[in-house]
Amino acid sequence: MDEVQLDAKDKKILYQLDVNARQPLSKIAKKVGLSQEVVSYRIKNLERLGVIEGYYAAIDVTKLGYMYCRVLIKYENISLEQEREVLRRVKSLPYVGWFSRNDGRWDLAIIVLAKAIADFEEAYDDMRFQLGKYFQETIVSIAFKIYHLRNNYLFGTKDFTPAVLGEQAMVTYDETDTKILELLSKNARTPILDIARVLGVAPNTVKNRIKKLLKQRIIIALKAKINTAMLGYEHYKVFLMLQNMNEQKQTALISYLQYNPNVVYITKAFGIADLEFEVMLKGKNALYDFMRTLREKFADVIKGYESLLIYEEPLISYLPSTLTSATPASRRRSTK
Repeated sequence: MDEVQLDAKDKKILYQLDVNARQPLSKIAKKVGLSQEVVSYRIKNLERLGVIEGYYAAIDVTKLGYMYCRVLIKYENISLEQEREVLRRVKSLPYVGWFSRNDGRWDLAIIVLAKAIADFEEAYDDMRFQLGKYFQETIVSIAFKIYHLRNNYLFGTKDFTPAVLGEQAMVTYDETDTKILELLSKNARTPILDIARVLGVAPNTVKNRIKKLLKQRIIIALKAKINTAMLGYEHYKVFLMLQNMNEQKQTALISYLQYNPNVVYITKAFGIADLEFEVMLKGKNALYDFMRTLREKFADVIKGYESLLIYEEPLISYLPSTLTSATPASRRRSTK
């Protein structure tokens, strides 16, 4: 893959789309010092090149009452043709919101959103019954908090304020909110008029609902999906095994990662590691150098680590279709 070279204006446009992908072109143009027509042309060119792969809303699904479950999978003697079939079928599963292809111990990582253990059990069983013959090993975990960070490494910025999934208690919402979230999770730049037309409501209703969803921090970010591999970066996920931990040491470690410009996600979870993070790096020995520095600084708490190279994310959706209707297990329980 040939590396795409971005000039300063392209980076400024991408930064604005990273901050708020729903910004009107007129606002982006004013902030980057270009005409609206030129900004529109540059965005379309970035989309054509594949640098921008789409736009999505990051949604705090825990506020809607859902658990953020992850399934990591190691393949069992799988051919390329069989792998393509697995990926096609995983992408079509209605309860899957995100998945990635990886190089490392785990070939596939899948996110399943479930409102109850019974719903996750049904989704997990369905996945195993359909595809289990291709799996050598699986492990399940639940994410408590995910810190979404800016792509500061790409823009040379110092905006380290996180958007946090799992930060606050549940909120009330209705079917209209859910439908708006579903549309924005697929395309964060969907125009208000288009949303209003699909929902059969007034445009002002949509506008006010989006404002409410942002204020309640149900929508925690509106972002462009940037293909960083085309810009020469490698995307790593690191699982940290920790020891001698207390609240103060945990806070210090998370803070250190948060203020590193190359770190894009930090995850507190149960089931795989004590703490996880994702980092964008360039260079053959970049991860080794990064981890050596981190382990030296936190030598008393980092017992070990494991890493994956994430080389493709075929699906990013914080609201898969099962969240817009009752899940199979929920429907079955309601008929009893």
